[in-house]
Amino acid sequence: MIYERMKNIRTYYGHTQSQIANVLKVSRSTYAGWENGIDSIILPNLNNFCNYYKVSLDYICGLSNIKEIKLENLEIDKIKLGNNLKEIRLKNNHTQKKVAKILNIDQSNYSKCELGKIYLHTYPLIEFAKYYKVSIDWLCSKTKDPNIK
Repeated sequence: MIYERMKNIRTYYGHTQSQIANVLKVSRSTYAGWENGIDSIILPNLNNFCNYYKVSLDYICGLSNIKEIKLENLEIDKIKLGNNLKEIRLKNNHTQKKVAKILNIDQSNYSKCELGKIYLHTYPLIEFAKYYKVSIDWLCSKTKDPNIK
């Protein structure tokens, strides 16, 4: 879903893969890999793409059909993201082990995400948002509303 929406947005604005790759400071082949669904785009790069085109993370990740939303922040703070992941986990009385199993990732990596040491990879983040029915934009502290629009 990410790659389809990325391509649709880029072509809507008449940009080439090379142009947007330059904006994101990656090679054209790296960008092409994301857009063709061959490679997974990391969250900071996806965020930069969304900021450039002024679309929400929820939209680009296929959780919402609303492209534009009011954003409180443009940058993603790993600490706040980790705190939001932990808040949702605790509200649901889940252990880190259970969440890691749901997301099909290693528990130690998930723990590092909650501590704000690393970003949760994009596709597990989408699965987290779907499973717990929360906004990725909210998880990343870009909006104040946890609900998907």
